[in-house]
Amino acid sequence: MASGTMRTLAPGPRGMFPLGCLAAFRRDPLGFLLQASRNYGDVVRLRFGPVVAHLVNHPDYAAHVLQHHWRNYDKDTRSVAKIRATCGDSLLSTDGELWRRHRRLIQPAFQLQTLDQHVPVVASATAEMLDRWEEPARAGRSVNIVSEMARVTLNIAARILFGSDVSGETDAIERSLTIILNDTWRRVESLFDATAFSSMFHRREFREAVKAIDAVVYRLIESRRRSGTATPDLLSILIRARDDENAPLSDRELRDATITLLLAGHETTANALAWAMHLVSEFRNVDGKLRHESRSVLGNRPPVPGDLDRLEYAAMVFSETIRLYPSIWILERRVVVDDEIAGYRIPAGSMLLISPYVLHRNPEFWPEPERFEPERFSRDGVLDRPQNAFLPFGLGPHQCIGRFMAQMVAQVILAMVAQRFRLRRATDAAPAPLPGITLRHANALWMSLERPE
Repeated sequence: MASGTMRTLAPGPRGMFPLGCLAAFRRDPLGFLLQASRNYGDVVRLRFGPVVAHLVNHPDYAAHVLQHHWRNYDKDTRSVAKIRATCGDSLLSTDGELWRRHRRLIQPAFQLQTLDQHVPVVASATAEMLDRWEEPARAGRSVNIVSEMARVTLNIAARILFGSDVSGETDAIERSLTIILNDTWRRVESLFDATAFSSMFHRREFREAVKAIDAVVYRLIESRRRSGTATPDLLSILIRARDDENAPLSDRELRDATITLLLAGHETTANALAWAMHLVSEFRNVDGKLRHESRSVLGNRPPVPGDLDRLEYAAMVFSETIRLYPSIWILERRVVVDDEIAGYRIPAGSMLLISPYVLHRNPEFWPEPERFEPERFSRDGVLDRPQNAFLPFGLGPHQCIGRFMAQMVAQVILAMVAQRFRLRRATDAAPAPLPGITLRHANALWMSLERPE
């Protein structure tokens, strides 16, 4: 794809001087990128103020950037710079040898074969949530599914990551994470960020939120180091990990790794599950199939290790949900050396954008792309399309390390909710996506709790 001789500019909207497309993007990021791909094709040239970017919307071009030529597309971008203010030097924010070291040390904790040991943890936290739902169900009150999924996934993440129950701190942690994510996105989408020049301009609210998260994480690190007990939680695994020179992760590296995993694991899974609950409630046939599978596989018992392979439809529901509403809705890379994609020049120093939200709606690979159809992820459905048309967890060496963990958590929660309750939207207004660092919900999603037949 790269000859180094092509000088053809990709087509794209001209925008308005001097900001180009920035205003239109800020008004409606998802709608703007979708329309740009529909109007101009699979490679679209965009200008945001002084920044030139290219949006690519084809599985082959995504693989070119993220997999086959990934060394030519690094993370020296505005978005990663802002994320680093929270996560430090982590898998999300580093490249090169530092990234490789962290990946080597952290990867063993996320091996597919280790997932089964966490199923009882997820089932226990989910059962506690469902028991709590009994009272509003009897009283005929609705629950905010966005908030409920945030609480349960945060509790699960803390138990798996730290081997600790932080249910008493859930609300405070969730508030801090929301402040951090909102502040980070505000700085990403602003053309000029005063915090790049002086921390004096950095909001006090953001600093206090980071400080609150740090306090929890450092306390847990100190407690785990002091105990000296070899427990199966991820923090203990990371404390015991050694690199090629037998060096452990420092407390700062442990802090950066665990905050990244907490943010990425809890936030993205919570968003996806809230969307899944909404979609299942809107489609009676999907609700019925999910309930039938849950009863057939589990009966009235909670999931146990070994059940994941049998909860196939729950996995399909989750995959179709994150096709429509991928939590990481956009990926940004900096072009290191001049490249060429589809005959168009991609200059060094420019930005390269891949939006899973847009790619997952490309009708060339997804017929009737706005329709919710979990059967797209049946064995036959998966074989009928290019593998790289589905990128909710990225692709290549930087693919999300927690993708199997997210799938496991979603399968267990979806199956257990279907055992106990049928959810129905309690308000007239349908939920709307709110793009930021992750794809959140623009408002609360209130749902009533009915007993299944």
